[in-house]
Amino acid sequence: MKASVNHLFHKYLLNSCSEEEIKLLLEHFKTEDEAGHLKALIIAELRQQEIPINAIDVAGRLEGIYQKVNVHIQSKKGITKLQNNRKWIYTSIAASITIILSFSLYFYNNSDKQQQPRLVVNNDIAPGKKSATLTLANGKQIVLSAQSSGQLAREAGVSISKTAEGELLYKVVASDNVKPGQMNVLSTSRGETYAISLPDGSKIWLNAASSIRFPASFAALKQRKVMLTGEAYFEIAKDKLHPFIVQTDKQQTEVLGTHFNINSYKEEMTTKTTLLEGSLRVTSLAADKTHGKILKPGEASILTADNGIKVVPADARETMAWKNGFFRFTAQPIDKVMQQISRWYDIEVSYVGKMPEEQFNGAIARNKNISEVLSMLSYAKAVKFKIEGRRVTVMK
Repeated sequence: MKASVNHLFHKYLLNSCSEEEIKLLLEHFKTEDEAGHLKALIIAELRQQEIPINAIDVAGRLEGIYQKVNVHIQSKKGITKLQNNRKWIYTSIAASITIILSFSLYFYNNSDKQQQPRLVVNNDIAPGKKSATLTLANGKQIVLSAQSSGQLAREAGVSISKTAEGELLYKVVASDNVKPGQMNVLSTSRGETYAISLPDGSKIWLNAASSIRFPASFAALKQRKVMLTGEAYFEIAKDKLHPFIVQTDKQQTEVLGTHFNINSYKEEMTTKTTLLEGSLRVTSLAADKTHGKILKPGEASILTADNGIKVVPADARETMAWKNGFFRFTAQPIDKVMQQISRWYDIEVSYVGKMPEEQFNGAIARNKNISEVLSMLSYAKAVKFKIEGRRVTVMK
């Protein structure tokens, strides 16, 4: 039995399994013992390829994946769940294999060493950093990466400081002096990310090439309203008397207290709102689409110009990947993959020839140089890359 499993596994590594063979392979990994066998096979494959396991931390990543899967397998209650819902274990093991294989060195076999390189690097590009520019109501701009921790400014009864962890912190220190209507803007360029704590205790994390416009203080305001471009994750302090409003160019989101993510980059032509905790009302700003949708945890809304707002199941891991320091792709075409990469590495992307139809799955840490990221993508053998200056050319 193990010999046939080994054969199927190696066919999977070579991306040559039929759909029936993949189903058969997954059948073998639905128990604790066989899941351990899968792990042993993967590590053995690494050693056979003479890849330094410790150097690329594969063993650590394997442990993390299988601890999560085996928690369910080892539990008696979990075994019942698995028997009653085999789809869960198929999804879990398939996701584990995909994450490990899609962006790892398994696709790099010995025959590849004699082929043309799939990545040409004339220069490397470092990953983005924690930085942003704060624009005060008086027009003064503060580049936060250039500032030491401590107080940065004080205006209209509000103290603005930078913490030792590199977070922007707003505090009302003299409510009598707060002037309504004074707006501040926190903006990140391509290749930057930053977090801010607002005076009401709400926290916002900005992704690259994004900005948030907000009052210096919410005192004396009936609503806590901010304006967003790009992408941000929100953890909003509860205040039933003062609803929190997030407005983009196409959508308004109303919340009393919750955790959610909004992606509203103009080049993506959609606004996606993902709810992790609490409840949200999402409303289109289009004149003929004023109806709203209520989101529950685990749901996401997608707003398009043609179809209005559609509510779908959320993929929280993919949505939260950027905040947790990863790129995560689920059945994404190469142009969508490169959109994320271009914003984080501040690069221009050009395409030569017809783009592949293959879709990409997996996760890659965002703290790597771009050569490492593109090298991982190239192992799928669907694309090649060339880095010249701050331009990356994608080829089939």
